[in-house]
Amino acid sequence: MKFLSRIEQKTGDLYADCFKVLDEEQWHFQGQLLAEQLGITQRIVLGKVCLDAGCGHGSLTYQLLQLGAKEVYGVDLKPAPKQGAFDRFGNVSFVQASLLDLPFENNFFDVVVCTGVLHHTLNPEKGFAEMTRVLKPGGRFVLGVYGKHGLFPYCLALARFFTVTLPIVPEKLVSKLAELLRLNPIWRYQVLDYLYVPILRRYSPAQVKEMFLKYNFDEPVRLPNLTPERAQYFVSHHTSYSYDYTKLKSKILFGHGFIVVAGTKK
Repeated sequence: MKFLSRIEQKTGDLYADCFKVLDEEQWHFQGQLLAEQLGITQRIVLGKVCLDAGCGHGSLTYQLLQLGAKEVYGVDLKPAPKQGAFDRFGNVSFVQASLLDLPFENNFFDVVVCTGVLHHTLNPEKGFAEMTRVLKPGGRFVLGVYGKHGLFPYCLALARFFTVTLPIVPEKLVSKLAELLRLNPIWRYQVLDYLYVPILRRYSPAQVKEMFLKYNFDEPVRLPNLTPERAQYFVSHHTSYSYDYTKLKSKILFGHGFIVVAGTKK
């Protein structure tokens, strides 16, 4: 792969550390959560060539295979697929690469999925353009990004001033403190994720839809959030948390929440 920038290297190192803290059960449930959040079903991926763009620890990659994808490629700055989880699959490949320079031909994939990644890149629009380039006409693109506004994101922005902008609170100190406090692994994962990733952007639903329209997708649709029952199911299994952003309390706390938009390339 081509040379990684300093920021890309730091981002890759951070998430490689984050992925290590999840236990096997959380890894599996995290993949199921992501698939449900993104509206990924067997109907969408069966017999298809899929790209998991920003695959990380591979939990979503695994779900794509389980749902019957013909081939799955997991791309990440530092792919860290769970040891042994993919041994029985001969149709999966993990590739070290940046979303800003994908090593695939034009119109290669039937389905492209990218969740929780684009907002951490140096140039999100270039990343979006690259993922569009490798998607076939008629292919489905599902994108998940952090939403703007809300008390929680504002508090995180303030905290990041001390952890990223200055920085005066080192990552190793917080990581060690979380370990000493015996925080649940998913909380340790999220603390490192939110507070120390070098770049963290947020969007409105309108901004995300504008990107889809600019790059020649049919009318993009924001997918609905998980039902409260399904959200609680995943919370009970210690996965990343999901909220009902249609409620006023959630809007005040989390603003636009986690935005998932899907579209079909013309």
